[in-house]
Amino acid sequence: MTTYVYQFRPSQYTATLLQVIEQQCLGRRMTSVLDIGVGSGVLLAALAKLGAQQLWGVDISEAAVESSERLLAATQPNIPRRLLIGDMWSPLPVEQDFDVILANLPHFPALVSEKDRPPGWTGGDGRLLIDRFIGALPKRLGRSGIAYFTHHDLVGYPDTVRLLESLGLEYRSVLEWTVFESPERISAVPPEVLLRNGQGLRRYGDYVFANSRILEVCVKR
Repeated sequence: MTTYVYQFRPSQYTATLLQVIEQQCLGRRMTSVLDIGVGSGVLLAALAKLGAQQLWGVDISEAAVESSERLLAATQPNIPRRLLIGDMWSPLPVEQDFDVILANLPHFPALVSEKDRPPGWTGGDGRLLIDRFIGALPKRLGRSGIAYFTHHDLVGYPDTVRLLESLGLEYRSVLEWTVFESPERISAVPPEVLLRNGQGLRRYGDYVFANSRILEVCVKR
């Protein structure tokens, strides 16, 4: 029996994205697939199990790439893989496109110093990462390619919709859910962000709930 060191514990967002791809990618042609922010590697392992023929992963963390390599070597040793260290799209060959692209980006808009940021709070200006990810999709999605990514609505769902439409991308929410946000996390969100994007928040005393979703995106045909 193989023993793993769970340095990168999948979050609820990863688990929800896993649920979506298990439903939506079953039977889909997947020559090359990509996970941006590969983390534990579990989403690539799931795509491999669903029939992906070539696995690509990118993460800014060397430890994440090593963790993904260990998992895929143990569970999918016969499927070619390229796991790259770098910032989002930058380490990928410019001509490479993909049949499926996944991303669970750290985009919760909490502005605290890097040294004081607890695990799971990374994101800072969440729009920066979301916009960079979406902006490259028209060139990175293959002819019938599709992308799935997590979206916390505190970064501004209308802003995301406007960007997708400006790039000629089709989109839909394939799964939506409500997430509890602790007082510590909500207090780290700048007031102007809450004013601009907080219309969907529900407050019951100190208990705050927000909207999250998985978006499916493809190039208009």
